[in-house]
Amino acid sequence: MADEKRTLSPMDRVWNFFISVKLAIITLIVLAVTSILGTIIEQNQPPEKYHQIYEDWAFALMDRINLFDMYHSVWFLFILVLFTVNLSCCTIDRFPRMLKVVRNPRTKLDGSLEKSLSLSDRWKRKGTLPEWAGKYAEALSGSFAKPRVTEDGGEVHLYAETGVASRFGVYVTHLSIIIIFIGAILGNVLGFKGYVNIPEGEMISKVPVRGGIQMQDLGFTVRCNAFSLETYPSGQPKAYKSDLSVIDGGREVIRKTIVVNDPLQYKGIWFYQASYGQAGGATAKVTVARKDGTPMGALALAANEPVPIAGYGIVRGVNYEQNFQGKGPALQVVVEKPGQPAVSFWLFQGDPDLDRQRSDSLVFSFGGLSSKMFTGLQVAKDPGVNIVWLGCSMMVIGLIMAFFLSHQRVWVRLAQGADGRVEVVLAGSASRNRLAFEKRFEKLQTGVKAAGQ
Repeated sequence: MADEKRTLSPMDRVWNFFISVKLAIITLIVLAVTSILGTIIEQNQPPEKYHQIYEDWAFALMDRINLFDMYHSVWFLFILVLFTVNLSCCTIDRFPRMLKVVRNPRTKLDGSLEKSLSLSDRWKRKGTLPEWAGKYAEALSGSFAKPRVTEDGGEVHLYAETGVASRFGVYVTHLSIIIIFIGAILGNVLGFKGYVNIPEGEMISKVPVRGGIQMQDLGFTVRCNAFSLETYPSGQPKAYKSDLSVIDGGREVIRKTIVVNDPLQYKGIWFYQASYGQAGGATAKVTVARKDGTPMGALALAANEPVPIAGYGIVRGVNYEQNFQGKGPALQVVVEKPGQPAVSFWLFQGDPDLDRQRSDSLVFSFGGLSSKMFTGLQVAKDPGVNIVWLGCSMMVIGLIMAFFLSHQRVWVRLAQGADGRVEVVLAGSASRNRLAFEKRFEKLQTGVKAAGQ
């Protein structure tokens, strides 16, 4: 054996390495362990979050070996490629031999084959070989499968088989795994996943990925037209949705309101509703009218931010109470006019005409608080996902072929005996589920024996 190993060419050694079962087991174990790590360690989070969990030395080490973005790391990609190549080489190495067995089955029931089969029976019949060969061929066709007829050395051999496809089940499964891994590799190399917050009325064209370290250009713009939130009486969120528009080439090409599990998709990029929040502080809506009731518009007052009114002065919203003096929501307003001391007063949301008592040239009414919201989107692109789904479908087919089908074979040998009668041998085998085949063989045995009687 040592001499044989020394005489192997470098190409043979490389080939033997890639068809090794040990290599397959090792790569599967490594993939399982790394996948567990990828589940335990949250992926693609901001560095600040990792610093809160891990010590500086641990963070530096884990970041250096890409444990925070493991599925896009070079070493994880190498493991995927290595396993894919290993499984491909194993399949290529073993498939020709299996194909040869299927295309060139042993159609003759010789003595050595008969001894290796556990299911067999013998009997004799009066008549001629052609006569009984025809009868048994007809019986097999009716109850099992149409047989091949072979004549050799004065003997007639009948061979019939069903479930040949089960022999290919393991190779279909192998191919499905290879296809799944190819899809995973494509998604790893060409895809991305990130999270982005878009305030109402604003738009983005880039998405932070790799934990916010890199920015991915989308090639188009996404705008959040509006965000809405429904709550239960307790205040808990019931449903939230985002009105999104995709702008490409300067025009709106898609507009869709998305909710959880109903994403927007454009050019292979998916936008999932993931979260929401308040973008900045709340603003108070205050309407302004002249003393005679002529409306002058509305003001959006942020906390203590001055808002000028031409020819009048500056208005500030300085305080808000949810239930001021038991009269409900109220806003404290400060008015600063040129050359006059500042005036402070309260506006009640439930009493819009209260400010008329102030005897000023302008009347203010408080319409409540409004807060600008942002929608949190998970943005993902995976060009290999359809390939993965194809592989999964093929795997289901391969597993059905491998585990629920059985390659069943039946032989009948007829020979002219010394006493002038025809000696008959019936034998059979199955690649799996032999117990069920034994019951079928018993019925087949009864039917074949009864043929021609």
